[in-house]
Amino acid sequence: MKSIRFAILVLSVLIVTSAWAQEDDNAAAVRSQHLTGGMIVSGGTGLFDRDNVQFIRAGVRVGRVMTKELGSGRMRGTFEEDVEFTPVDYVLWGGYGKVYGFGVTPVVLKWNFTSSRKVIPYFLAQGGMLHTSVKVPPKNTSTVNFLSGPGIGFNYFVKSGRSVNFDFRAVHLSNASLGDHNPGVNASLQFSIGYNWWKH
Repeated sequence: MKSIRFAILVLSVLIVTSAWAQEDDNAAAVRSQHLTGGMIVSGGTGLFDRDNVQFIRAGVRVGRVMTKELGSGRMRGTFEEDVEFTPVDYVLWGGYGKVYGFGVTPVVLKWNFTSSRKVIPYFLAQGGMLHTSVKVPPKNTSTVNFLSGPGIGFNYFVKSGRSVNFDFRAVHLSNASLGDHNPGVNASLQFSIGYNWWKH
């Protein structure tokens, strides 16, 4: 838990200290309706009674900033909706081995805080599914599981229309009783990094 708290603290400091930097307005694209797409890689671990479970995934994301800027002050922002496809998904379950899967997250809703010119923090909520080659967790469960949870992160615009994003997500995994048993993973923490393009 100490490492998780430290990572959240570092992320918070980066967001707060960078948000006041007044440089070239590289983040102009996120202030109005734009298409966006990118590559993502992420990994994480189960928490509490599921700390023997690890997650690794990689894929692409596409999305759109749906609104112009709304609100005022530091809460000013835009609403974005993304879809993530992760054809490389691995679940490493202690005592069970490596399990391959394919994931799709059709609902990734973001609120972008747009007061900065270079660093754009965001909150997100996600919902998706993971299909695995064998039942996860082991035994009488299901090869289909659903993923949901909130997150926090930021886009760092390296130049106009190009950004690197980092986020932390608290992810819940459950088969919604598709199997005889639904032990799931009540809580996991997953870290993502991506590279993104923004276009009209």
